[in-house]
Amino acid sequence: MPNEFKMKHSSAALMAALAAVFPLTGQAAGAARVDFASGDVKALAPDGRSRTIDKGAEIASGETIDTGNGRAQVRFTDGAQVSLAPQTQFRIDDYRFSGKTDGSEKGFFSLLRGGMRTITGLVGRSNRENYKVTTTVATIGIRGTEFSVIYGNSINVTTGEGSNIVCNAAGCLILNSGETAYVADANTQPVMSDKMAEIPPPPPDPLPTFIAGNSASGGFPVLPSGPGYSLAMAGQFYDSGESSFFSAIRGPYSDSRHDGQVKATTANFDSSGALTHFSTMDGGEGVLSVAAGVTAGALSDGIIGWGRWSSGSISDWGNPPSALQDVHYVVGIPTPAADMSALQLGSMVGTYTLAGFTFPTAYNSSTGVTTVGTQPISGSMSADFGTAAVWGNLNVPMGTNTYSTSWGGWMSGSNFGGSGSVSGGSCCGCGSSIQGFFAGPMAARAGLVYQFYGTDFGTISGAAAFKQTGLAAGCGYSC
Repeated sequence: MPNEFKMKHSSAALMAALAAVFPLTGQAAGAARVDFASGDVKALAPDGRSRTIDKGAEIASGETIDTGNGRAQVRFTDGAQVSLAPQTQFRIDDYRFSGKTDGSEKGFFSLLRGGMRTITGLVGRSNRENYKVTTTVATIGIRGTEFSVIYGNSINVTTGEGSNIVCNAAGCLILNSGETAYVADANTQPVMSDKMAEIPPPPPDPLPTFIAGNSASGGFPVLPSGPGYSLAMAGQFYDSGESSFFSAIRGPYSDSRHDGQVKATTANFDSSGALTHFSTMDGGEGVLSVAAGVTAGALSDGIIGWGRWSSGSISDWGNPPSALQDVHYVVGIPTPAADMSALQLGSMVGTYTLAGFTFPTAYNSSTGVTTVGTQPISGSMSADFGTAAVWGNLNVPMGTNTYSTSWGGWMSGSNFGGSGSVSGGSCCGCGSSIQGFFAGPMAARAGLVYQFYGTDFGTISGAAAFKQTGLAAGCGYSC
């Protein structure tokens, strides 16, 4: 491989992508399944045979997807997602995945024309050489998890999260989060560009077939801007040059001084589904306003959203904004009070499985070192709506260590919180703090932010979204 002639060291290089949890099965008959298709989308076999494909259709290794005037989104068996723009031809050259990363996995693709946006899965995660997207102009390899490509006679490649490498006969260029490369032809070296490769998202599916990922703009359902949202967020807060950690829940609440009037909250999202601004009342009549600076990534399943800002700002009561850093959040319309009442959920116990998460960040205030996790977290949670008890577990890899907490706590309306001890590494007296809320009808989703204190890496922050997988009468936490 030619020598790399540029490598930009910046905070963006430290930022982790958001990730998805997908069920892994054995080798399926197809390499991928169509999650969304509109227009006359076809699959072309190597022998030239053509078939029309729609949602649910399987795509095999060796086939080419031709979107024509339509568009499509496919999901591979390793959890990868690819969104294809109109007038695109995308060929699956060689795809192999047996359900585990044992060295036999492979994902080699060709973009013959058009535009694509991809969220990579497990293939290429342990061995980068096992994944590449080829055009006649350049080859794109992964060092992160998400990128977009527009290809005509030349190509534009934009890295959404992590980093990617773009190579041709003239050299290689590493792209960090938010950076774009332009490649004029196969013999001209890639250069930096300010013209991003943008793939407009298809319309959201009202009943999404997936609930996790790491970028809403790849075609995932997005949340509409407007009032009525709840937000849980955790990160670093800078005031007068001093850094402190925070976690909080904000959202609609009833103010008894105004005859039970529900105070409005508003969340604004960009076209990719990333949260850009959230405002709500803070205490009495002061307005709390938080705004994104640089968005590290975002995802929504249409009910709840989650993401991370690498930077942002916060102001309240009209005071000048203070800086935020590495803020993890979950946002959604909270479960209605009627659903949370004793007549509905009051005698029920809900169980939840992890649907999506941000890669965690850690900051050691003693050394000033920020560390970003690169491995998926795991966890689950339960809620006894009758006794207002909530509990769960989280396992968070950071560096070579995995930090684990079993936490328990309280419910108040649709909000919940808790704490627990943390084990892992050289932890002694490490603890966790949990803040979150239930979203959607009958508490269909739960979102939380967490912070682990006292670890070898300092304070670890992150966000997680959960999907309800069970709801039944039971004795819950007291069993």
